[in-house]
Amino acid sequence: MSSRGKSIAALIAILVVFFLPKRVRCGYPGADDCTIKGARYTTCTMSELEPLGLYMIELVARRDVGFAYSTDDKCR
Repeated sequence: MSSRGKSIAALIAILVVFFLPKRVRCGYPGADDCTIKGARYTTCTMSELEPLGLYMIELVARRDVGFAYSTDDKCR
């Protein structure tokens, strides 16, 4: 494989890792308590499924970027 081919393969690998999904509790890492009271005395916790690359950006910035593959509320 040529050096240009290796560079392209490395770029594709980095992009794939950037977009791998990661479940994050409370919307972003380091968030304070994210439990809310649901119906009939249940407690709900919010979580998001977001790209690993954006999770790392949120970890450094300590705030929500605002993009997620999906959002979920788990109630107990």
